[in-house]
Amino acid sequence: MKTFFFSLLSLTCSFFSHARAHDGQIANVNGIKIWYETFGQKKNPAFLLIMGGCCQGILWPSEFCQRLADEGFFVIRYDNRDTGLSSCFDFEKHPYSLLDMTKDAIGLLDHLKINRAHVFGLSMGGPIAQLMAVHYPQRILSIALVATSCEFRPMNLAYAGLPAEENSLSRPKDVYLKWMQEFQQNIPQNPEEALEQRLVCWRILSGSVVPFEEDRYRELHRLFLDRQKYPEAMKNHLFVCKNSEELIRSVSSQVRVPTVIFHGSEDAIFPIDHGEKLSQTIPRSKFIPVHGLGHILNCAFYDLLIKELKLNASRR
Repeated sequence: MKTFFFSLLSLTCSFFSHARAHDGQIANVNGIKIWYETFGQKKNPAFLLIMGGCCQGILWPSEFCQRLADEGFFVIRYDNRDTGLSSCFDFEKHPYSLLDMTKDAIGLLDHLKINRAHVFGLSMGGPIAQLMAVHYPQRILSIALVATSCEFRPMNLAYAGLPAEENSLSRPKDVYLKWMQEFQQNIPQNPEEALEQRLVCWRILSGSVVPFEEDRYRELHRLFLDRQKYPEAMKNHLFVCKNSEELIRSVSSQVRVPTVIFHGSEDAIFPIDHGEKLSQTIPRSKFIPVHGLGHILNCAFYDLLIKELKLNASRR
């Protein structure tokens, strides 16, 4: 399933293979190149934003980044390896783990000469944020987590077309899994069809409670497809998630920095029982269930997110 899915993804993105100038810079960290962009003043406390699997850093909307910067933070978003303008890999020849991706994030802080930072991780970015807090506690002031879990196995089994295990956390919602199946059968014939396929998925991930930010995400996904150098490389994140199930399961209980966990009622990949379980696992974490929030950010929730990020950043 996954191989065919991403071969189609490669074809989809080939429509957008032309390059154009982009904002941001390239850092040489951990032996690879990482694209990043900053908002706000360097003198302010740093806030590193870590995007989820198969996604680029630009999917942290610039409006959200600027809002957070306006609250007195130096905000950094970046492309994880194998996405966007960062280095891509042949996974069979050069396999890597979530710990390697954690070292990428620490290396980016080193490049920017940032000794300590607050971190906000979304989906697969959540375990990376936790690994930073556990393996580099002297570097991390606080972490915030959204749309993530301490148990990725239900998702991995669903992606592989396998049944759920007894007494496990919820698997992704059927509407999202159905989209993945339909995507395998409908090869886009032009750039606009390719873009629409991504937008259908993002509507599902946004949920049905608050209006989908159609224009904003159309712009972001057009840019996403335009700047993806090696679309096939994105599948490597699925290998990483599959190979890291035990690491993800075990790291949460070791976190000792101030932690806030947001989880939406509309999350189609990790239903809300994942957030509840994660909050029970991380000592002294603050859990904030958010009615209407899906698996992606929506401007309707910026005020809440930023308010709680600031409160968590002030905890000691």
